[in-house]
Amino acid sequence: MKISNLKKDKIFWGIVILPMIVAITYYGILARDRFTSTSEVVVKKVGSNEDAGGSSSQAAGLSMLISGGASSSVEETLYVREFILSQDMLNVLQKKLHWSQHYSGNFRDIGYYLSPAASQEKLLKYYQKMVTASFDEPTGLLTIRVQAFDREFARQTLAAIIEESDKFVNHVSNKLALEQVQFAKDEVDRARKNYASKRDALLAFQGSNNVLDAQRSALARNDVISELQAEEIKADAALRAMQASLSGDSPQVRQQQIRLKALRQQIEVEQNKLTAKNSSNQMNVRAAEFRNLELDARIAEDSYKASTISLNEAYNQAAKKLRSLVVIVKPNLPDESLLPRRLYSLFTIFVILLLIYGVTRFVIATVRDHRD
Repeated sequence: MKISNLKKDKIFWGIVILPMIVAITYYGILARDRFTSTSEVVVKKVGSNEDAGGSSSQAAGLSMLISGGASSSVEETLYVREFILSQDMLNVLQKKLHWSQHYSGNFRDIGYYLSPAASQEKLLKYYQKMVTASFDEPTGLLTIRVQAFDREFARQTLAAIIEESDKFVNHVSNKLALEQVQFAKDEVDRARKNYASKRDALLAFQGSNNVLDAQRSALARNDVISELQAEEIKADAALRAMQASLSGDSPQVRQQQIRLKALRQQIEVEQNKLTAKNSSNQMNVRAAEFRNLELDARIAEDSYKASTISLNEAYNQAAKKLRSLVVIVKPNLPDESLLPRRLYSLFTIFVILLLIYGVTRFVIATVRDHRD
């Protein structure tokens, strides 16, 4: 189609020329320059690469990336990304920088206009258009970009975002670690109180019965009975020998009978002390009670020792859960505005309009052919 015909073509004017005039007016006059400040961060384990100074933080992060250590904190980095784009972060920026005042009331640039009375939902949507956070899975890096109409404000906003993100990482990791340690501490306290209670019960039993070890006392009592029974057997044998050679009324026989009777009475007394029925003072009952109390005390002591070991392990695990935010690339102060990309945008719009015009002309020509 000749250029002279295009000048007369209303469709071409309506689809291509007029929209291009609007686009040129917007990008050439109305659109404001937007400065972009960029930073790259990553979440790492505390202690995996100790920072020796302020400048070593970046070196530690780079070392971790080279060794592939960032993959262990992917989940935490994704948490940071969600926090950066959240209403909570926007609220912090509002308090620190009065963030919305920098963007609101820009009537000239209708594409990036923000009403001073914008609702929270619209303000958050606008914020997420001006602040982006993209995660690179192979490296574990989180790239944060902030657009602003002033280059210093873009850098300040990004610096505030990184500062709050670092606090967020510390808070979350410390909270998880402290919860685990606190649970272990509670278990230690419970086990300590239980052990103290069982130990006091054992000491009270020993004090009330005037015995250090009731089980050993019972065994000692049993040994005494065995010795008395052995003497009884010997005394009985001696009595029988005397009765065979002496009369029953002889002093020797009567004295031996008295001795044998005394032995049997003593054996009965000792046996009653050891195994008497329905008596709180019987040795076997006290030995059984002592054994139960001693067993309870030992179990409580073992439980206390185990809980102490668990507490130490909890401290070690808590240390492994601690995270910190490492700034790989600090927020930069942009020298020039890279947005909007005027020539690129105008060329893209022009190509799209030409395609639309071509399709429209093709459809019209097809319809006319069918009518003919």
